[in-house]
Amino acid sequence: MSRVIAYTYYNSPWELKTGDDVRIHTILSELAKSQSVIVFNLSARVQDHTITYNNGVVYVSLTRNLYKVTSKIIGWKDHYDLNPLIKITHYLDEFFAAIKLRNELAKAQTILVFGSMSIFSFIARMLGLKSKMIYDALANYAQTLYLRSRKSLTELIRYGLYLILHKLQLKSSNVIVYPSNVDLSNAKQMFKLARAFVVPNPLPIRYNSLEEYVNLRSKRSDYSRPYFLLLAGGRGKANEEAVKVTIRIFNEFPSEKFKLMITGPWLNMKSLARNPSIEILGVVPQERLKEILAVADYGLAPVFSHSAGTFIKVLAYIAAGLDVIASPYAVMGLSFPPGIKLHIVENTEDYKKAVLRLLCEHHSIKGVEKRCAVIRGAMQQDQKLEILCREVAQMYSGGEKSKHSPLL
Repeated sequence: MSRVIAYTYYNSPWELKTGDDVRIHTILSELAKSQSVIVFNLSARVQDHTITYNNGVVYVSLTRNLYKVTSKIIGWKDHYDLNPLIKITHYLDEFFAAIKLRNELAKAQTILVFGSMSIFSFIARMLGLKSKMIYDALANYAQTLYLRSRKSLTELIRYGLYLILHKLQLKSSNVIVYPSNVDLSNAKQMFKLARAFVVPNPLPIRYNSLEEYVNLRSKRSDYSRPYFLLLAGGRGKANEEAVKVTIRIFNEFPSEKFKLMITGPWLNMKSLARNPSIEILGVVPQERLKEILAVADYGLAPVFSHSAGTFIKVLAYIAAGLDVIASPYAVMGLSFPPGIKLHIVENTEDYKKAVLRLLCEHHSIKGVEKRCAVIRGAMQQDQKLEILCREVAQMYSGGEKSKHSPLL
């Protein structure tokens, strides 16, 4: 069995707390079915290094040395992925990690790098490594920074610095991977990429059978009002804005007319939720997430400023057969199967009107039979991802994609 070495700067992708975690771990797990996969990841939570085995993938977590020393000096305690201090110390910690791993990396024929902020491929080339570098950018984050830079001098400076480093990463990589055709086309226009293709994001949840879904759905006892769900797993700006605007809007509605569930690291916003029908659940494990999705009726994705990538939250709603209320940014590049109603909202006022309309139409909540039909289609979409990953695995091991590959 051939071996693939991967690198990412996320604390613990196997915990599946964010959309990026889901993409990284799912793709690596598929590769592990035919390859030996070892992942080196930077972590703000370990003191030296730890080894974790999950679903066929071996993760070796390395400490962020500069971050660790700096956080100790200033008393920093918010150790989540890409917190402000991590962003400041990130590139030096990535450089230290590459030096530490140099001998191990030199044995690898192929190195897979995940992360829009990474310059790991560039550092590896500086250290003289000749391995094939496959770079999964997770999203074309440069597009987001570009749009923000037009409104702020600070964002313009940030965009310029990012662009310099990101171009070094792209030029040092043999192959670039994006999650959607929208990301790919934008990146090709911005960077004139030659060897780049799409591996779509996986569905973040998967019901093992329709029976499992029906059993979870039956745990709901109250059908007199619609259930709304906002998945906001990451601490990014887009999620923070979505949580705040959703709480503000639902605070205005009578509590007996709805139930709203919000997941993610937003327990600090409980004080904003004055309506007793708003529940902020915090970060929930995968099995609990499947149950929450099963009992919900509508998935929410109110993202009114540009954010890169395909929104994993929307893919989760699709996998569970939910109707979706979303901004154009949140559904860009996605296709919706028959049976799912998509309500597009352009701004906060549209969002409020759409929710109010659904509150008045709660009698038309989709039945279990229609939901099952959508979920059956989602299961077939997961099988397509497995085919794509096998194509990529062939490339990792030195082969070329077939002429009829869906990645072309």
